[in-house]
Amino acid sequence: MTLDLFTVTVMTAIVASVASITYILETIFRRDAGPGRLWAVAFFCGLSAAIAYMAWSSGVGGFVSVAVGNSLFVLVPGFVWLGARRFNDRPIGWSLVLVVVFALASFAAALIQADDWGSWGGWTTMAACLVALFVAAAVEALRAPLGHIRSGWALAAVLLFAALFSAVRLVLFLAAGPASPLFSRWFGTISANIVTVVLTVVAAIVTSVLRSHRSAEQRYEWLTERGVASDGVMLARTFVAASADIIERASWRSEGVVIVVIHVEGLAEIRTAFGQEAADDISGACRQAVRRYAPASAIVGEDDEHRLAVAALAPTAADARRLGAMIYRGCMEELARADSGLFPFVGAGVAFTGDVGYDVGALLRGARAAARRAAATPGASVLVDAPAAPS
Repeated sequence: MTLDLFTVTVMTAIVASVASITYILETIFRRDAGPGRLWAVAFFCGLSAAIAYMAWSSGVGGFVSVAVGNSLFVLVPGFVWLGARRFNDRPIGWSLVLVVVFALASFAAALIQADDWGSWGGWTTMAACLVALFVAAAVEALRAPLGHIRSGWALAAVLLFAALFSAVRLVLFLAAGPASPLFSRWFGTISANIVTVVLTVVAAIVTSVLRSHRSAEQRYEWLTERGVASDGVMLARTFVAASADIIERASWRSEGVVIVVIHVEGLAEIRTAFGQEAADDISGACRQAVRRYAPASAIVGEDDEHRLAVAALAPTAADARRLGAMIYRGCMEELARADSGLFPFVGAGVAFTGDVGYDVGALLRGARAAARRAAATPGASVLVDAPAAPS
């Protein structure tokens, strides 16, 4: 059977449409936020690119359709990359600017080179942008916490394969040209469309699994616009920003501020051994305990997948330690009443401005390190981070 270009383009458009619309509708119905929304934008760009290329193959739009399709296609790995960065709770400001620049460059190159290269105008620019963005997204997918999830490895594998395929196409295009038998037979438009179909289906499955994993792990898929989870715990970005404001204002009056980090060790192992329900029960118990036993004037937020953080005023270092001990005891009491009946290793780390200074980054790093040591040290429940004494 011989496949013509229009048939393959229509097939690609149909598959991309079904996968993209399904993912986008699921995002809307779930009221998803964060990485799910950005990945939905990637699928929407892929759907729009397929329609643009189908319009070109049917003789509608000419070179403009190609330029639009190229720029939209570049946005696909771009928003996958942005979604992975959001999943890892990393800033996306400069990354978004870079993605937009790549898309505009692909659009402009297609129009500028249209007279010389025809439908291949600007393709080298687009291919180079695709390789760069696919590699960047794959690297981000291997970073923690996304890299700690097996589905994150699958996403990275899909992205690396797409990067390798695009890189080989680009090299053959520059070395032999689009009319060469090797390029046209194995790496031409028809082959690229078939690869796109396969990768779209796999990517839709993997990102859906990742989104479900994130929601099940954190149990707060219903988010408010203020960046607060449904159970009242701030998201990490919101917590850091609010803590920075409190610490800055406290520094003006030389008031003491404490950061307490609660680290739950072994939650991934519990999930593997006893199932997701047991892990969710433990996570929920700790989240409610921290909110219940923290002072009413304190702010409570996430720090990462297995950590919670509290920022509160504390006049002295002794008050800071007492607060950490009180929150730790509350976690133990809530875990004792939890349905799972399991006790993970829990550690509380305390960092006080009188010891560390009025720097939210330093306070968080110190409290995290102390919490990890407390969770890993037998008999230690609460540890205070303090600078080493001069020798």
